[in-house]
Amino acid sequence: MLDLGSPSPRRWLLLAMIAALSAGVLVAGCGGDDGDSAAATTEAPTETTPDPAPEPDPEPEPPAEPDPPPTPKPDPGLPEDTAGFRDGLKLNSAPIPPNAGAPHGETKNVYVNQTRETIAPGGTQAFPYPDGSIVVKTGSRGGDDAAIVAIMRKVAGADPEHGDWEFIEFSRSATSDPYTVLAQDAVCWTCHAGATDSDWVFTRLEG
Repeated sequence: MLDLGSPSPRRWLLLAMIAALSAGVLVAGCGGDDGDSAAATTEAPTETTPDPAPEPDPEPEPPAEPDPPPTPKPDPGLPEDTAGFRDGLKLNSAPIPPNAGAPHGETKNVYVNQTRETIAPGGTQAFPYPDGSIVVKTGSRGGDDAAIVAIMRKVAGADPEHGDWEFIEFSRSATSDPYTVLAQDAVCWTCHAGATDSDWVFTRLEG
């Protein structure tokens, strides 16, 4: 009697082959999964972006140009070319005191639109004055230190007989008033003829 409960040797062989094949399939399947998983989990190299170059420092602003000094204006009633005459070269080192009978007010100051180096090369004043010279004398009266303003202009060829000087004198009644013409030219010649050795100008450069 055949014992159906006990496998035959052939059956054992068949079962062993089936088991071996199954194991191979399982191994192959696992191996394939591992390869796919490794490929899937491999991270691509990260690309790094270089930091942007720093912005250059802005160019410093050039220093602001100083405002030009205001253009001087003449005192009301005086000619334009006398504007700022008090900033010119002062011929007298100290105010000229009153002199009885002398014209142009009481205490006086005398200015010229030249430099010391121009009219006194080497330290000694030279004559005549250069063309274009403007001499301005102020005289006080009644508390106004410039109540009288006398002007001499050196203009080449204007009046050779009188040193090519043009003479004009102004006065005002109060500091709030404009100047008006008091005298000019011929009225001044007789007096200034006494200063021909200093080119018709009485006050010489001092100091």
